[in-house]
Amino acid sequence: MFTYLPENKTLFPCDFFGSHVAQGLFDDEIEDLLVFAQKYFGEIMMPFRFNAQKGMEKIKDLEINMIAPSHGPIHRNPERILSAYRKWVNGETRQKTIIVYATMWNSTEKMVKAIEDTLASEGIEVAKHNLAVGDIGELARDLVDSRAIVLGAPTVLGGAHPLAMYATYLARVLRPPTKFAVVLTSYGWSGGAIKHIQETLGPTKMEIVGTLEINGPPTETDINKIVEYGKILAKKIKEED
Repeated sequence: MFTYLPENKTLFPCDFFGSHVAQGLFDDEIEDLLVFAQKYFGEIMMPFRFNAQKGMEKIKDLEINMIAPSHGPIHRNPERILSAYRKWVNGETRQKTIIVYATMWNSTEKMVKAIEDTLASEGIEVAKHNLAVGDIGELARDLVDSRAIVLGAPTVLGGAHPLAMYATYLARVLRPPTKFAVVLTSYGWSGGAIKHIQETLGPTKMEIVGTLEINGPPTETDINKIVEYGKILAKKIKEED
């Protein structure tokens, strides 16, 4: 629900256009404002992106001098946040891949590194998150404008590592505009992580470009296969422009 004060052309949008900031600030006092705003959008607004589109439609003809949300800084230069939200609510993505992984004995990390290097060599922006130390809010932020996701997961008791499954579930419930996925897993006793992840991602309708499940550390043949997946993924990402 939005409230508009015509006397001074101020929009009070409640949670919309907000950030996780609990002090009185103006937008032009925060140089990296959009980093915080994108994180907030990813965590709070992205699952309701289609409702957000309707919200933007409601205010498109208003003359707005200031936006005062319930959370975060007051925007006295509103076009910066309005421009960003037009992209985010419409699911505009960049030539960008988010890599999310957990690793136990570094096998999965080696697999992830191979595809990271390949994507970077193809000119694709990469945002990498090690789930053992990463911030889930930053993961949500990067999902907002990533065109692809790479999930790396060791196998634990016949399924994907719990941290990897948490991230996979997050990618499902936040409903990001991500279109493509690659799943890389390793195991010691038995596999099963790929099936676990694929079942969880099913409702997202992401196209799974490739999957690889290996026993132990990756061999040269495994690395070559991962490089191939990286090149295919880069091609699909670029074709979306």
